[in-house]
Amino acid sequence: MCSLFTFCALVVSLAVTVNGANILCLMGVASPSHHIWNRAIMDGLARQGHNLTILSADVETNQPPNVHYIHLEEIYPTLYTGPDSLDLIEMANENPFKSVVSFYRDFVVHECAGTLKSKGLQFLMDYPDDFRFDLVLHDFTCGPCLLGALHKFQYPPLVSVTAFNNPPYSTEVIGGHKFYSYVPFYSLSYDTDMNFVQRVHNTLLHLTDMFYRNYFSNPRIDAMMREYFRYEDLPYAPELHHRSKLMLVNAHYSIDFPESSPPNLIPVGGLQIRDPAPLPVDLEQYVNASRKGAVLFSLGTNVRSDQLDSKRQRMIIDALRQLPEYNFLWKFETDLTIPLPKNVIVRPWMPQNDLLAHPKIKAFITHAGLLSTHEATWYGVPIVGIPFIADQHRNLERCVRAGVARRVSFQTMSTEQLRDAIRDVLEDPQYRANMAAQSALFRDQPEKPLARAIWWIEWVLRHPDATQLQSPVLKMGFLKTYLLDVALFLGACPVILLLLLKRCMKKPQQVSDSKKRK
Repeated sequence: MCSLFTFCALVVSLAVTVNGANILCLMGVASPSHHIWNRAIMDGLARQGHNLTILSADVETNQPPNVHYIHLEEIYPTLYTGPDSLDLIEMANENPFKSVVSFYRDFVVHECAGTLKSKGLQFLMDYPDDFRFDLVLHDFTCGPCLLGALHKFQYPPLVSVTAFNNPPYSTEVIGGHKFYSYVPFYSLSYDTDMNFVQRVHNTLLHLTDMFYRNYFSNPRIDAMMREYFRYEDLPYAPELHHRSKLMLVNAHYSIDFPESSPPNLIPVGGLQIRDPAPLPVDLEQYVNASRKGAVLFSLGTNVRSDQLDSKRQRMIIDALRQLPEYNFLWKFETDLTIPLPKNVIVRPWMPQNDLLAHPKIKAFITHAGLLSTHEATWYGVPIVGIPFIADQHRNLERCVRAGVARRVSFQTMSTEQLRDAIRDVLEDPQYRANMAAQSALFRDQPEKPLARAIWWIEWVLRHPDATQLQSPVLKMGFLKTYLLDVALFLGACPVILLLLLKRCMKKPQQVSDSKKRK
């Protein structure tokens, strides 16, 4: 029996918009930045009149009546409290191979554990078995843990999304190819023109990622899902990904690495970028009061500025103090006890999109997360990058090579290095000129990225049984896809031919010898 609360939620979701589709959004990734990106899609669908049931680690209040959030309340506590809690700054010191293992062993598995013990998931599983969803939207970044819900709701059409660029495992979701010869792994600072040693390193890292995911992480996730969902005919967990009709990725060819992709992989990089709103009065006044301009400083939503040790905090403040002609706006999540110079203010939250759009913002000190680099590029603001984990290294390297950014190493950073990098980006006009050119490329699209994402999702709603866009790779398997069977055959043909010729040449010689003996 459903609770009264469940019944009321179902009635609301069924009755609010008669012509809208019922869409289930499975958003279990514990990352505020992912939520920002996913929320842009979900808000866009809600504006189109669709009914959204959103199962999420992050929730919003004051939503319209056709949007219903269900909180996966145990994910963040599972990841960040207790004896096994994650330390993202410590993870930033790991080598790329260890970080691959840490991502799957620590982040993905713990996130799934938090998901499966959340009351929010049980709330969804208590929906009537005959309740109908017209489409499922799933953030696939951290694996298939939530896809057991597909089985309960009789497998509606599935659309996979990720704010994590075009990850190496996207081919295991919708097919296609990843060519290690020119697609650098997300945690490497290589470009497409890798030398031999770099290609070996890149290949080994890709293979490590693929091996650990398929032989350690996925079986573990599958076992956890089977213990929770208890469907005897539930497919192997990664196979649930294969039902994806479409994939939306946070990438765009104008500023990201070129990759081959199947037609149902749709690049919608920057879809979270919106028309800027006026700044709060105090921030507007502070930005305009700067002599040469202002600088935004934010390390994103996962690695927080208040997690830096006091030595590095003082180092940063000393560097900013030595640039008094610029005002700095630093997103610092808690109270900062170190005295600040007059040209620095801190706030627990900054309207990043609106600040980057302001003409007096002259540079952006950032962790080089993908959303931040896309927003800086869209608004033409050059970057000082301090990368920590995952794709931040590759994002920043692309910007450095394009002449729109300077890199500062978190591990070896000094006051002088940070000050000089900021001054260089602020006072060398070439950085801003190069970023303006990048911005022009990024903005030159036939429609806004969000509009493209919504159109394709509604395309799946209009054609739920269409298979024309799907890649055959998932059905072909590894040997056929990369023609290894053909290569083995063609390689064996000359050997077989030589053996036959050798055998044929021996027979006349044996006949001749026999005649001589007679």
